[in-house]
Amino acid sequence: MINEIQPVTEAGRRMVAMAEQFANQFAPVATENDRTVTYPLDHLEQLKQAGYLYAPLPEDAGGMGVESVHDILLASSRLARGDAGLTLGVNMHQIIMMTYARNYRMAAASGNEAKAAGIHRAMKRAADTGMLIGAAVSEPEQDLLRPSTTVHFDGGNWLISGRKIFSSGAPGMTHFSVSLAHVDNDGNEVMAYAVVPKDAPGVVVNDDWDAMGMRDSGSCSLIFNNVAVSREPANGSLAGIITSEYLEQYFTSGASHAAAATGIAESAHELAVNAFNAKMERTGERAYRPTLQHLSAENVIDLAALRGVLHRSLKMLDEYYERHPASVGPEDEANAVFAEIQAGKAFVNQATQRIVDREMTIAGGGAFMSGPPLSRHYRDARATAFMHPLAANLSYEYLGTWGLGLKPTRL
Repeated sequence: MINEIQPVTEAGRRMVAMAEQFANQFAPVATENDRTVTYPLDHLEQLKQAGYLYAPLPEDAGGMGVESVHDILLASSRLARGDAGLTLGVNMHQIIMMTYARNYRMAAASGNEAKAAGIHRAMKRAADTGMLIGAAVSEPEQDLLRPSTTVHFDGGNWLISGRKIFSSGAPGMTHFSVSLAHVDNDGNEVMAYAVVPKDAPGVVVNDDWDAMGMRDSGSCSLIFNNVAVSREPANGSLAGIITSEYLEQYFTSGASHAAAATGIAESAHELAVNAFNAKMERTGERAYRPTLQHLSAENVIDLAALRGVLHRSLKMLDEYYERHPASVGPEDEANAVFAEIQAGKAFVNQATQRIVDREMTIAGGGAFMSGPPLSRHYRDARATAFMHPLAANLSYEYLGTWGLGLKPTRL
């Protein structure tokens, strides 16, 4: 594909090449899975067996050693060309893998050998046993800083109770990373996370995903009915407060949605151009209209801007990690990077919708039928805008506050 973003590391090149191969393989089946609302468990298994799902982990922990977030999410955009719905769940799992790898590198760089060794064991166990960890964060009436899902200590176990309304890839996951709130021994409301086995008593994965777009993503709702975990959930921080640690936790989430949207835009462009050229072969100059030329020019412009914005925000994220190898950065710097990622997500979401809309016109009326993949892209393009973090309604509030030179306090 002309002028596409290129990986910046050798490990990243291998991962991107693998994603492109799987995208070509999965694309013909994705349309039928979309029609039948079928989650592609077989495709997820192929990605797992190839080692793609553990690519962010160090090689000696069972991964591919891809440290660059730019390259990991560039690979995600390539995979989304073939099946954006499947890519959503893959992204959620790989975000956890990236978090493991980042925490491991920080512990090692800071000289905390015991912590580094513990994280390394966890990473290797995940790869060796085929753990697939989905995100369980989205809730009704979402307040990202104060989850309504709670955990409390009953004297023997910590018990989790609550409901999550979306968890992409849920049918294929073995575990869920659940955002929680609880009151600690000092009476503080604390936000935390727990990794919960899918087969734990009290975990219910509802077969209820039937949406307009991303129909094969398996983004089912989850219920946790007094699910027992043996220890206090990790990563506790005061609820309701934006911190560097919190922002780092969600750096890659918003960027991953932008990456998926980029893949949709690029695939739609290629499909429409192919459809137009096929018409030219059949009918000659009758297929050409000045309007189509103008629409094509607008898409070339939007694609260039979209790729530039995604590349820049991902490079900024890599550079932030390079500047802070042993600990999280200061809050003002973390906010600046988070804002750039969120601005990029918002722009890519909007540009992708514009691109796909124009490509439908360029391809012609047949694109509006349910069979061609362009109609799937048309619907999928509208999904990433409302996905946290941050959905469009919250991103504008956050970005507007930050852009005015004020300190954001709500998400």
